[in-house]
Amino acid sequence: MKLFVIGKPIKHSLSPLIHNCWIKKYNIDVKYEKKEIDLLHLEKIISEIRHEKIKGINVTLPYKKIITRFIDEMSQTAKDSEAVNTVFFKENKIYGDNTDGKGFIESIEKEMKFDFEKKKIFIIGAGGAAYGILSQLNKKKVGPVFVANRTKEKLNNLVNHFKSKKSDIFQSNWSALKPPDDTDIIINTTSFGMKKGELIEINYKGLTNSTIFADIIYKPKETEFLKFARLQGFKTINGLDMLIRQAAISFNLWFGISLTEQDIKNAKDICDKAC
Repeated sequence: MKLFVIGKPIKHSLSPLIHNCWIKKYNIDVKYEKKEIDLLHLEKIISEIRHEKIKGINVTLPYKKIITRFIDEMSQTAKDSEAVNTVFFKENKIYGDNTDGKGFIESIEKEMKFDFEKKKIFIIGAGGAAYGILSQLNKKKVGPVFVANRTKEKLNNLVNHFKSKKSDIFQSNWSALKPPDDTDIIINTTSFGMKKGELIEINYKGLTNSTIFADIIYKPKETEFLKFARLQGFKTINGLDMLIRQAAISFNLWFGISLTEQDIKNAKDICDKAC
């Protein structure tokens, strides 16, 4: 039996390193691999899960939203996120969940000792990752959330999607990225920064030294965005811990095994060596 992470491109994925580390420890007779597929093959891979030829899949770009059309039942988190990153077969149904937002929240809470309640949040980006993170922030009773995005239409769609659940979510100006004074955490949910020299410039006046700069990118380990923040004296965290913690939630959905903090650390050590 196999598990896959699917997407296009997929060669950069660290997911096989993470999952096979845990599969080996818990002596599970399954292998986790990367699989680059075209859009036309999505239905086929879902059929293989339905017929139990494949245990399940993780889904990455560009298929997190598209794959929802093939899912029989989605978790509330997946519905709120309008995206699925974990698929499995249970009780004669194809289930879809989204573990990205939960992974991010756990990462910040555990690694940065951060309590989200009533905190002021500034999000950069209005893509699938922003939806996933916002769906979980709503459960943490955070304070006001401000979102900036290059494309106005996508920003409008995201804010309108969450407005009924959270009245204090506001659009912010992309052309002059200025988080409100005393913003507690700034989150880059875009892929901008993966290439060398790409920098999202933030007007940091009014921020305190306790402000956290978080980037969901994990390769490179330190984006220009995080480097800029670190040099100004702010706390920073990249996306590696988020990647591992969302993977741990997927692992639990497939196997019913709750991984320990030591399991998280073991996977992180392996990924650090590979990056």
